[in-house]
Order: sequence, then structure tokens, then C-alpha cells
Amino acid sequence: MRITHPQAPFQGIAPENVFFVANDQQIQLGTGYVMLFYQGEMYPERPAHLFMQMDAQPSARALMYGALLARAEQLRAQTPNLPARLYAQVAPENADMLRFYESCGMMNDDGEDLYRFLTPDGVARAPMGMQFASVPLADELSQTAFLNRINAHRIQPITRDYLQLWQQQQHFMALGFYRGGQPICETIITGTGSNATLLMIYTRSDCRRQGMAKQLLGAAAALLKERGVTTIYTHVFRRNAPQMALMKRLNATFIRTVTALPGIDL
Repeated sequence: MRITHPQAPFQGIAPENVFFVANDQQIQLGTGYVMLFYQGEMYPERPAHLFMQMDAQPSARALMYGALLARAEQLRAQTPNLPARLYAQVAPENADMLRFYESCGMMNDDGEDLYRFLTPDGVARAPMGMQFASVPLADELSQTAFLNRINAHRIQPITRDYLQLWQQQQHFMALGFYRGGQPICETIITGTGSNATLLMIYTRSDCRRQGMAKQLLGAAAALLKERGVTTIYTHVFRRNAPQMALMKRLNATFIRTVTALPGIDL
């Protein structure tokens, strides 16, 4: 078997980060790639992220994994002072791939989980010195500015298409706490009937650990209760301490793992 790179970008990824594996008869047995990105807002303790995607026959997995790991270490060396994590995305029911990654030294200790909690008590007002207001989303410029702020705290960005789709739903809300017109904490919620989905909530890094997110969620909940909402669903990342702490404060119930994210620190 041999490993090769494509001659041109593959799905928008640089050729040097993409690998093909083929047997001696030149029959392709798999593809894989690794991507480097930074997420200091969600994971300040380990901001360099290396995402590995691999689709290979069992006989070619070890060779492919070795090539991807070697490239990940090269990319990680570009920012030696930033702690990094290499991880993969696996369907939680795919026990075969989870076992493979664990055999390579990855820990199955992270994932995107679905939680449910009852609409919390709250009042529709801001902390002292701040304003509670809807996010202006009337034009493309304001929508883009809001998405840029939200996506700085996300792994997978929200697009304008999704935002506009959610805006058409019954319980859509984009709310925030502001000081001097500057956003301190913002959230986006949607849903229909008695259920709502908390799509995103973030607090500016210099204003965290003050209960701001829970207070904003309570302020939004006061409005949701008037619409008959009793239950809120949301997705959280298991290794994200603030998200997990918020779920604990809300007495949220774990429903299921949506995506397993086995990984290893580099």
C-alpha cells in the first residue's frame, strides 16, 4: 500500500493536508485529511484544534492514521506555544471506529451531547448598568456582525441561510445584554409549540463567571413562558467547562450523544 496527495485542493483543503491510500494494484482504499483551526473562546486552555477525518478500509486504517498523525504534528509545530488537541468525529453507534481510535491512543472522552431542561425562572431585564435588548437583524450587515460574534464561540459556524430559516419559526429570539451599546452576552433561540431550542449563548471572555449566561437565559425564558414554552433543548460539548456548568445549574437532563469526538492532546 502507498500514500499519496492529490494534485489540487480537495474539497477546499490544501493538497498537503489530504491523503489517499491505495493498494499495490492502485485500487483506492481510503481518503483522509487533517485541518488546523483555532478556538480560543471555547477552549482557552487548548486553543489549537486539529480535526482528523478518515474514511478507509480496515486494512488501510493504520497506515492512514499514521500519515494523518504525522501531518497533524507538523501543523502543531507551527505554533509550539499553543496547547493543541487532535480529534475525530464519529457516530456514537459506530463502535468499530471508536475502538480503532482508542487503540491508537485517543480517548473517547468528548462529544456533542443533547440536553433538555425546563424553562427556567427569570425576569426580562438586564443586570445593573446594562441594557436587555433584541439583536438588530434587519439587514445583511447587522446579521453578518451578529453571526461573526456568535461564530467566534462555535466549532461549526452558523450561516445566514440558517439564521434566516430560524427567523421564520414561532419562537425565534436573538437577545443580549449590552453595556454602552457593546454586546456582553448574547443568545439565539428558536422553536415551535411548547418546545424551544437554545442554539447558542455566549458571554464575552472578560465578563465570565458572573452568572451572566444563566441570567440572560432567564430573561429570555420569561418571554418564552408567555408563549407557552415549557421545555428547552440544547447541544453542548462535553469538554467545554462553562457549557457543562450551565447545564448543571439548570438541572438539565442528558438525552443522548449526538456525535462522539475521540481525541488526544498534542
